[in-house]
Amino acid sequence: MNPIALNSNLPTADPQALQRLPARLTQGLDCWVVIPENLNRSLAPLVAIHGVGRDAKNQAALNMNRAVAQGRLVIAPLFDEKSWPGYQRIASRGRRPDLALLNLLETVAFVWGVNTCKVSMFGYSGGAQFAHRFAMLHPHRVDRLTACSAGWYTWPDAQLFPRGLGTAQSRRLSLGAIAAGNLDRFLQIPINVAVGALDDQVDPLTRDNDALNEQQGGHRLERATRWCTALRQTALQRGLNAQIELHVLPDAAHDFRQCMRSGWLSQLAMPQPQAVSVQRQPAPKLNTFFAEPRAVCMV
Repeated sequence: MNPIALNSNLPTADPQALQRLPARLTQGLDCWVVIPENLNRSLAPLVAIHGVGRDAKNQAALNMNRAVAQGRLVIAPLFDEKSWPGYQRIASRGRRPDLALLNLLETVAFVWGVNTCKVSMFGYSGGAQFAHRFAMLHPHRVDRLTACSAGWYTWPDAQLFPRGLGTAQSRRLSLGAIAAGNLDRFLQIPINVAVGALDDQVDPLTRDNDALNEQQGGHRLERATRWCTALRQTALQRGLNAQIELHVLPDAAHDFRQCMRSGWLSQLAMPQPQAVSVQRQPAPKLNTFFAEPRAVCMV
């Protein structure tokens, strides 16, 4: 497959690194991938989740410079509106976007020979909602979580999922019950919560009702702050040594490019790897389906 050329307003470093993987190869999800020429297979790939604007290509492109410098693979799936209208809540007409992502990770592992058993999760706005809920459901697959400017959060309490981790009495098992059972493991993931210092206005995309506002706050800045506090308190009650950090991004409102420029989100999502001796190898091309064994992801 030929790589897709970048638009002129996107980063221009190594445009050959940005490619599209079509849904027909991934059992249902289109995605954009950043494939550094000298791919470092020891680094956890970054999974970058778009907001409700569904600009997956931009998610990949704006993380590309740092990823290429590190030799890190970036995976930016596209949850199209028709197939995945409620992807950010991990509910989409009975379909499971989190399971679709897991299938995509298996495909990426097969095509590029990268271990996707552990990934760094990054999400912006609606993507931050998906990212933290995915991490709650699959904490064993997440090496690091960076959630930026989520509209609202799943609280570590008994409200029904996705508001909380509760299960309806009529159901024996639900996503809330799974997330509740994983709570200790989730709280031990390094978590960065980021939000713009100017993201304190309610807009049409902000989920707004009295009960939510009373618990989480009236705008994204307040909600991010309160969620971090709730997670830290829960970890303390459970005797866990949590790494939960809040980053307020100066001069940024609810705008992805502003947040990337102002708060250096790529640095939060992809910290500088520790200096280790790693033999890098050229990344295989997309059309080279080689028969390397896949890694087995253990819980």
